[in-house]
Amino acid sequence: MATVNTSTDRTEQRARLSSLMESLGLDAVVLSSYQAVSYFAGTHIMTQVSLPDRLEFFVLFGDGSPALLLCSIETGMAKTQTDIDEIAEYTEFVDVPAEAAAKLLAQRGVTSGRIGFEARRLHSEAQADLRRVLPDVELVGIDDALEQLQSVKTPSEIDMLRFAAESTLAAVLGAAASAKPGDTELSVCAEITSRLMGAGGIYNFMVFGSGGRAIGAHVEATDQPLREGAIWRIDLGARFFETINSDLARVGVVGEPSSRQEEVVSALHAIQHAGYEAMEPGRPACDVFFAVKNEYQRQRMPFSMPHVGHGLGIGLHEAPILEPGNRTPLAAGMVLNVEPMVILPDEGECYHTEDLAVVTPEGYELLTPPQEALIRIGD
Repeated sequence: MATVNTSTDRTEQRARLSSLMESLGLDAVVLSSYQAVSYFAGTHIMTQVSLPDRLEFFVLFGDGSPALLLCSIETGMAKTQTDIDEIAEYTEFVDVPAEAAAKLLAQRGVTSGRIGFEARRLHSEAQADLRRVLPDVELVGIDDALEQLQSVKTPSEIDMLRFAAESTLAAVLGAAASAKPGDTELSVCAEITSRLMGAGGIYNFMVFGSGGRAIGAHVEATDQPLREGAIWRIDLGARFFETINSDLARVGVVGEPSSRQEEVVSALHAIQHAGYEAMEPGRPACDVFFAVKNEYQRQRMPFSMPHVGHGLGIGLHEAPILEPGNRTPLAAGMVLNVEPMVILPDEGECYHTEDLAVVTPEGYELLTPPQEALIRIGD
C-alpha cells in the first residue's frame, strides 16, 4: 500500500461546499450520489452504486455542520469511515428515504428557504417526496457547481491518483510481459486483475479486444486466442483507497509489429502529446480538444471523437470533460486524462492510449509515462 495520506477528514472539501452555499444563497444542501457522499463524508458505501434505491444522504447546514442519513444496514460500517458525528438512519422497506431526509432537515429548523441538491442524480420520486414534506422549500439543482468544486484535487488526492495510475500501468505491463501468443484474452485479463489486486486495487471495469474485436467501443475479453500480428487494446480501471479511480488505456501487438502498425502508434503518441501541451491554467478545456483534433489532421488519422478526455477522481468521468463546447478554465490541481483513439475499420484495427496528468501553475505534470511504442506480447 502506498505511503500517502488517506485520511477520511473532509474539512477542506466541506469548507469549499460552505463557500458554494453562501454564494448561491442556500440554507442547506442534501446530496445523494455515491460520488458526492463519498467526497464530502469520506465514506465508501458500495450499495449506492449497486442498489441505487437504497438512498444515502450527506447534508450540510448553513452553520457548516455536516450530517449523514443512512440506511440502517450501512450505519455501522460508515461510522468506521467518516469523521461526521451526526448520523441518522432509516429502516429499509419501512421508512421512505427522502421523507426521512426531509424530517432531518425539519428537525434542524430548515422548513423553508433554498436547499441545494443533485437534480440529475436524485430520482424524481425522491424529489417529489422532499417537496411534499417540505412544501415551502425551494429545491435548487447544483450539479454543475458541485462538479466544478470537485475538479480541483487536494495534494493527497493527487498522490492517491498517481499511485492508482502507476499501479494500473504496472499491472498491464507485467501481464503483457508474461503472456504469449495463443493465450486467450480472458487469461491475460485474469493476470492483470490479479496484479491489480496485489497492488491494492479492486477491479472496476476492463475493456479488452484483439484483432477486429478491438474496434468495439466497450468490448470485454472472451476466450479468443491472441494471434500473431494482431493488435490488442485495453481500457481499464480499478478503485484504490476504496474510492479513488484509475483509468488507463494501452495498445499492443502480438509478436513483431509491422511498419504500418508502428507508424500508427507513433501518430497516436503525437496526438496525445498535443493535448498535454494545451494544458495550462486559464485556458478553456475545449483548447485541449481542438489541439488533439488538429494533431489528428496533421498525422492524417481519422477523427470522430465527441471528447478526448476527462477529469478523474471518485467519479470515472469528472469535470471538466474535454469536449468542443466546454469553456471551463483549467485550474492548477485539476487531474485530467487525455485518451485519443484511432479506429481503422478497413484495416480491422483500433489504437487507444490514455494517461493522467495534473495541471500545474506552469503547465502540466504527467502521472504516468505516455505510450511511445506498441506493447509486445511474445517479444
